[in-house]
Amino acid sequence: MEKEMVTTLLSGTGGQVPRLCRASLASLMVFRLGFLIVGAATVWRDESADLRCNSTRRSCLLACWDETFPISPLNLFLLQTASLLTHGLACVFLFPSLDVQGKAFGGKSQTWGSGLELRLHLVNLLAKTLLEGLFVMTFHSLYSHYPEMLYFPPSVSCPEVTRCTIQAASWKEAFSLFIAATSWASIAVTVITLCLAIREMLQTTFSACKMKMSPMGMPLLSSVCSPPSKWDLMWKRSSNGVPV
Repeated sequence: MEKEMVTTLLSGTGGQVPRLCRASLASLMVFRLGFLIVGAATVWRDESADLRCNSTRRSCLLACWDETFPISPLNLFLLQTASLLTHGLACVFLFPSLDVQGKAFGGKSQTWGSGLELRLHLVNLLAKTLLEGLFVMTFHSLYSHYPEMLYFPPSVSCPEVTRCTIQAASWKEAFSLFIAATSWASIAVTVITLCLAIREMLQTTFSACKMKMSPMGMPLLSSVCSPPSKWDLMWKRSSNGVPV
């Protein structure tokens, strides 16, 4: 049960998702967490110390950095990871394992075949896709290419022109692109899972409509249920040679 909860937390999906998709999403999250920890301890350990500027003023250095980076790529990815883990924690409560369902419902595990649960599963996948896509599109809109040179014109906080060079800019760009690649891979897996969920929901709806046609799953003909009319009786008697 603990393994199931950890998988749900990392993948942000319930047990209705195919195992391969869940394992892929959980693995991508593990890679992302590990790379964030390593990057925060090495490449992004001290961002201001990586700057080499023509000005020695601390205010100019900070103004140049803030002008180029409204939010640090590392902080953006940390915020994304925190949001995804919060979403995964919500999935732990929304999609409990079969053992937890069995204990909660008196030993009878609840299946996920009804329309309500399938719709909830579909909404969850849509939310995960939008959450991943929102952050990765924000990253690409802000940092399509990680800059090596920073420029800041004179201002109140810094009266002189400031030019800075970022040390290890190539490593930081590689770090950012790797995290973005894991996000795109996660979006691709989630979209595939979403398509499978939509197909399952359509099949369930179609089966329910067919079952509503008759108790035996076959359509009822009006000619079978309605009594024979007067003209039917007259035709039957005339065909048998009986005068009407």
